Amino acid sequence: MVGGHELDNIFYPKSVAVLGVSDSRQRVGYNLFESLLQGGFPGSLYPVHPRLETVLGRRVYHSLAEIPEKVDLALLALNERATLAALEECGEKGVKGAVCVAGGYREVGEAGAALEEELRAIARRYGIGLIGPNTLGLINNDADLYATFYPLRLPKGPVSFISQSGGMGLTFMHRAADAGLGLNKWVGVGNRSTFEFADYLAYFGQDPTTKVIGIFLEGTEGAARMVRVAAAIAKPVVVYKVGRGEVTDYASLTHTGTLAGSYRVYRDIFRQFGLYAVESVAQMVAALKALSLAPLPQGNRVGIMTHTAGPSIVAADELLSRGCSLPPLAAATLEAIERLTGPSPPFVLKNPLDVAGLGFAAEAYGQYLELVAQDPGVDLVLAIYCEHKNWRFPSRELVQAKERAGKPIVACYASRDEFLEEERKLLEHHGIPLFGTPEEAAWGAAALVAWAERLRRKAK
Repeated sequence: MVGGHELDNIFYPKSVAVLGVSDSRQRVGYNLFESLLQGGFPGSLYPVHPRLETVLGRRVYHSLAEIPEKVDLALLALNERATLAALEECGEKGVKGAVCVAGGYREVGEAGAALEEELRAIARRYGIGLIGPNTLGLINNDADLYATFYPLRLPKGPVSFISQSGGMGLTFMHRAADAGLGLNKWVGVGNRSTFEFADYLAYFGQDPTTKVIGIFLEGTEGAARMVRVAAAIAKPVVVYKVGRGEVTDYASLTHTGTLAGSYRVYRDIFRQFGLYAVESVAQMVAALKALSLAPLPQGNRVGIMTHTAGPSIVAADELLSRGCSLPPLAAATLEAIERLTGPSPPFVLKNPLDVAGLGFAAEAYGQYLELVAQDPGVDLVLAIYCEHKNWRFPSRELVQAKERAGKPIVACYASRDEFLEEERKLLEHHGIPLFGTPEEAAWGAAALVAWAERLRRKAK
């Protein structure tokens, strides 16, 4: 089993070399080096190329041996055969971490598999921790380390992500950033020559800056160890598993050299070991966001507060299909609603509570919301509100209700993103995740319920 120390050297290097750096924007080596610069890496950077003198204003070294100082991490921007010689050079230099972005290994067949075995043998001989091959790279936002060939800057936060696909990893990162979900660490596992999913899980599991973990999974021969490690760590693990048929199974094999395996078997195993399974990037982002921000509910009973019925019906469907319940409101709550509204209220007294036009004003919405939140049969509140030019969002009221009731609140504001930035800052600063659709809000609420239930089971 690979220990955390090897990965710590890779995620927290003091010096990084890029072998195969280029002065062309069209080349991977250029983009790897630009990514490091744009990301603001504070350590020493060493671009390496046998003929170039400068790249992006930095001196280029003609070989790894020419670098006078110790190199902790090497990024290999070379083809599959040149990478073998470069990794040997890294071993001779004493480099203990490397990222191999080249493809052309076991994912292409027997000849590639033989090359990958040579690569693995070199890494073993010199004790090099190798990420890849066939990977986009890695990001450690906690250390301003952007070691990918897609130059980015992403919001910082408590979520770490393990991806078996560069493209799906990028999709997650962009959607997470749009949702205001901050990234801590991200790694593209590639062909997993020296590090398996379980190694990254164990590392993120003990990482003090990681609060929740996401995985995009095609397939792995190490599934048994992966789920055992996930079950042992005290952090939520959310998994998006693809590969549900023969066509996608073959696609996985030619992508990272791994058969996807039975989707149904994977889902059963995830359930048994307490991993939370999702079926899209949107569900992944919603679950991770809620788990990273909100306190956990005491049970699965959700109260829905709204002034418009349709979104609450959508949310109710999603919640009920994911193990949540929608209990009737207590008699004392119904009496309090009647006192607030007056006799014969113009809406049905039930959960979801749709107060229609009486909830347009933020102050009135907040009064009804507090009654739902204070109900003894409600563990979590999902609050739905639609943006309007002449009525403000009830964000202050949501914060107040959460603090007074001591229960988690998940918010759904039907609005364009441009109107939600300030609302998101206020709500999420106070532990209330904000979503733009009822489906996303329900997915986030259901993830909170599921993780809380898992912790209760483990405590028994």
